[in-house]
Amino acid sequence: MKTPPTKQLYLKSIKGKGRGVFSTSNIPKGEVIEVCPVIIIPTKEFSELSLTVLMDYSFYFNKGENTLSLTMGFGSMYNHKQYPNAVYLLDREQKQMTFTAHEDIKAHTEICINYGGDYAIDYDKWFMDRNITPL
Repeated sequence: MKTPPTKQLYLKSIKGKGRGVFSTSNIPKGEVIEVCPVIIIPTKEFSELSLTVLMDYSFYFNKGENTLSLTMGFGSMYNHKQYPNAVYLLDREQKQMTFTAHEDIKAHTEICINYGGDYAIDYDKWFMDRNITPL
């Protein structure tokens, strides 16, 4: 897969959420936002990582095997939204995650994904377990 041209992505602090990912330009629906390499955290290190703040920034690489992945680039910085404007796809073979616009995203609008991996999944329990009120 050819890597798309880099967008002018940037991080910005958001009250009540921490940092979020934004773009300086409009992103049309269906356009790839970013392709990020992932670092695989092996099963034997799952328990140790789950006790650190990095667990909140990781994705399951293979949930059945308890392997995680840390996504490079802006990949681990996208915030959650039940009805997000972007989606992601993990390519286990290529060890990369592709983020794509689910709808037209205007410049300087926060780019969000659904942490459940699918559009519209209610992920409030994840936040409640961490004493975070989802916005």
